[in-house]
Amino acid sequence: MTLDQQITGYAESLFDVVGISRLSSGESLLILGLESTPERNLDEFGHPDGHFQMYGFEKHVAPRLKVLLDFIRSQGFSVEPVGRYGYPLKGEVNLKKEAIHTGLGRRGKNTIILNPRYGPWLRFMAVKTDAPLEPKADLAQAEEENPVCHGCSICIDACPAGALEPYRMPDISICLSNITKMTEEGRSILCDLCLELCPAFKEKS
Repeated sequence: MTLDQQITGYAESLFDVVGISRLSSGESLLILGLESTPERNLDEFGHPDGHFQMYGFEKHVAPRLKVLLDFIRSQGFSVEPVGRYGYPLKGEVNLKKEAIHTGLGRRGKNTIILNPRYGPWLRFMAVKTDAPLEPKADLAQAEEENPVCHGCSICIDACPAGALEPYRMPDISICLSNITKMTEEGRSILCDLCLELCPAFKEKS
């Protein structure tokens, strides 16, 4: 088994999907996807005392990331998460574009990456490393219209804020998941209608 296979195989034992990309710096970028479910809610956020908290990522992603980082370092390579818990809050990496380019799915009309198995429920994070990982050229996909969305406009029609156009959100500031209501404990109440109503891949393989 090659080093590439060892690292990606270990990552696949921790996350639901894994893709490999390459940064302009020459470093490898591991794109990691984990399904958000009612039992493993990665969309649990909050703003207690005005500070943004990623409760779902902290509980379910952080432990997996630590194990993966420790493994890669044990192989003699440097590795760091991109942003907080692998999520680039400052826009260091466009995870949606990287997920598409590494073959993990295609953008839906709701702008969310639709995966053949997990539909719109994958949440992505990334780590960068100097380990020599090779992108899988045969899996690469281009940014183009998603055939599973042809003839469907459920997400666009259902959006209560009118924030969606096919495959794009011209003004993200009006999306109700970006201007969320909060519980008394300061936890966000997300809209997510465009995800919940999406009929793509309702029956998982």
